[in-house]
Amino acid sequence: MPSNPGIPRLTIEGLHVLPLAHPQGCRGYLVIDPESREALAVDVHLDQVHEAVHYLELDDWRLGWVIDTHTHADHPSGAAALAAAENAVRVAHRDADHAGVAHLAEDDSSLTLGDRELRVCYAPGHTPDSMVLVGAGAVFSGDSLLIGAVARADFIGGDPGTLYDSIHDVLLALPDETTLFPGHDYARRLTSTIGEERASNPWLQLNGRDAFVDALSANPPPEPANMQALLRLNREGRPIPPRFSAAETVRHVRAGGAGTILDVRTEAEIQDAHIPGSKLILLDEIAGRIEEVLATPAPRLLLCHSGQRAESVRQYLTRAGVSGLSTIDGGIVAYAQAGGAVTRGAPWEPTAATGSCAASSPPSGGCAATPPPAESGGCAAAPPPTS
Repeated sequence: MPSNPGIPRLTIEGLHVLPLAHPQGCRGYLVIDPESREALAVDVHLDQVHEAVHYLELDDWRLGWVIDTHTHADHPSGAAALAAAENAVRVAHRDADHAGVAHLAEDDSSLTLGDRELRVCYAPGHTPDSMVLVGAGAVFSGDSLLIGAVARADFIGGDPGTLYDSIHDVLLALPDETTLFPGHDYARRLTSTIGEERASNPWLQLNGRDAFVDALSANPPPEPANMQALLRLNREGRPIPPRFSAAETVRHVRAGGAGTILDVRTEAEIQDAHIPGSKLILLDEIAGRIEEVLATPAPRLLLCHSGQRAESVRQYLTRAGVSGLSTIDGGIVAYAQAGGAVTRGAPWEPTAATGSCAASSPPSGGCAATPPPAESGGCAAAPPPTS
């Protein structure tokens, strides 16, 4: 089960909120009415489904609603799996067109939680189907407004001007003391408030809508890794396949996906031939490096010499609660025979600290925008170059 170290249960005007933190910077939430013991789930990552079920069963909470605040393009949604496991109702905005959604939410509608209500507010811009949930002194902002940041608006129908309108007309219309629960945070922060974001978020200091649009449109980072496979899962319900052919892997690498390949062979094998840009996690180190696996965007492709060791690793990690795993059929032998490029020598940089995430801006290809260019007297630094 993915860990949730040091994350407390919060209470906001009588509602319990349990954040589910993910090494990729994603944030999911369980929201509980303690009187009725009814719960709803917001933006749960597929890796976190087992964790969410564990917490629900531990305290005997009844899950009624499972909500995606928008179409996720950077990670697999756990909404379908969690709703099925708990016999709950899946919710998305009426414009989402997600297969299997039972309740299509309208703007200014409500979801009940015991005797309480959470209001659905349409907030497009990051995606055309983005919405936020407001209630009990809190707002679950999805990816629209983040702590010190805002969402990107350069793929799957996003629009910078629409995002500006949603932030200012919907989110900044809330009271300053409203607690902000974002859909991502890459610096391990838990909450903010609308007032704190109004005062310090560099995107909210830009001089008007045109400046916001110009800054958000400039120099967009790469698309999220494996975005098309994730959209097939999140929109159409098509699961990530347990196996990738060698030919599919060649196309995947040529499209820029080498960083999602996890090579589980020995160092000697790696030095003899490896896929440039792939990650090395030795077979006997897997158990202690699951957080690094989780930090790798799904689909995560497992590679060994011929496929047998990689399949064993896939089964082990699946039992540990890791999702989005695929074995490369035939391993590096079949990959090279299919025309895939390999090279010799040490392929990896020194391993970063387990579970570390970028602090000042999202990892390349994430869903948050990099900091806006500094205006005269502004508080934001120019964005760092994309590595």
